[in-house]
Amino acid sequence: MKAPTRALIVEDHDTWVLILERAARRAGASEVIACADLQAVKEALRSARFDVAILDVGLDPDDQLNSDGIRVLELIREMDGGGTRCVLVTGWQGGDRMDLQAKAQRDHGVDWAYMKENYEAHTVIAKLSELLDQAGTRRLSQTTPMANLGASVEPWLFEGDLTAALSPKGGVQTLYSLVSRLLSSAIPVVAMTPAKPMAPGPGGVWVGLYWSRALAAALAVGLAPAAEWPDDADIPADLARLLPAGIVPELIESKQERNVKGCLWELPGVSRDMFP
Repeated sequence: MKAPTRALIVEDHDTWVLILERAARRAGASEVIACADLQAVKEALRSARFDVAILDVGLDPDDQLNSDGIRVLELIREMDGGGTRCVLVTGWQGGDRMDLQAKAQRDHGVDWAYMKENYEAHTVIAKLSELLDQAGTRRLSQTTPMANLGASVEPWLFEGDLTAALSPKGGVQTLYSLVSRLLSSAIPVVAMTPAKPMAPGPGGVWVGLYWSRALAAALAVGLAPAAEWPDDADIPADLARLLPAGIVPELIESKQERNVKGCLWELPGVSRDMFP
């Protein structure tokens, strides 16, 4: 399952929202989400990961320091490091806007900046296309799926528990390879219980529930020795016992690496509010 290419537009003028949304889609974004204020951005970032963000730092015309716009940049960097490419756009006339742009680029790693009065569609589309192409490589270089899967557990402890339980041929490198293949389109993920993200059930399947910000969906991850894994058509009892009533998992990935198998299910009906 491939994650959508997602763009975030932070802009409080409807006309500019339409202009920037059109540019983002023409550049290759398959999903575009627009936010008009800081609170809306916070909610969007909790649910989804963005490949590119187009930010109007002058969200509040009465705020001469543009604190809301700068706070948006800070939030994006806190959530995703440098994985989201950021474009700064402003029509703001207050204070020294060149100093503002220089500060944003120096302190928050803005990738590109331009003024609204100098907007040229073909230039913006070309730059957004370039940034979207770069976003995936930069994002994957910042974390490993295994580290993301382990949430707040020390890597040596998480990997040690899985290795001892699953006895992978090839050791922990087999688990790294399997988890990378299984979760490459889903990371970053947020564990429902970060202190114990995965646990074994009576049937021997290690299961964890996660929110995928890449897919903007709830997921279940299962790992077990391939010889002991139930048929793909069945929902393992170790997973079923963790789910709220009425939730039916949908299998979206099934991978095997040597003697260990992993499955990934989407959980329609499980909301973001169930995760930290």
